[in-house]
Amino acid sequence: MKSLECCNDLPCVLPFQPILSVITAFTIESSLAAYPEAPNKDVRRPIRGIMTTFGYTLPDPEVPNRHSIWITGGRIEANNNPADQAEWKRLFSLHPPKHGLGEQAKLLAVKLLMGATIPDSMNEDGSMDYSFTRPLGGHGVAYVDVLYLDNSLRVVRGHRGTFFVFSRLQQE
Repeated sequence: MKSLECCNDLPCVLPFQPILSVITAFTIESSLAAYPEAPNKDVRRPIRGIMTTFGYTLPDPEVPNRHSIWITGGRIEANNNPADQAEWKRLFSLHPPKHGLGEQAKLLAVKLLMGATIPDSMNEDGSMDYSFTRPLGGHGVAYVDVLYLDNSLRVVRGHRGTFFVFSRLQQE
């Protein structure tokens, strides 16, 4: 464990935790009439889902209390609501999204530049996994500054100025 100075000159301990999982809730809404060719035009009702992003953090060698974030992949899936799961499966398994020329070009760039693997089908549980053979992020690109840290609470400021407060769910 490495000691560091937290906000207000309070000492705290920074355990090395290289693996991270960020869970984000999202909603797929039906498209507006003004955008009849939108990729979500087949959505009948809002679908709530969960995206879990996997990656790791490394201490920045140049800036104290800064951890660079590297994203290696993730998973998207419908939440536990049976209605959302049924709509998710209808939308993504029966009618895989068709991509226009512009989206096809973006997907090709993501595959070539980032080594992305993009799901073309669902897992048995309805989830879809993606990965990057060349992790996204890095020193000076994506990072968090650790403002406060103890055994149960972490407060950080992201590279775009957003504050995050994390609380440990289980004590080890």
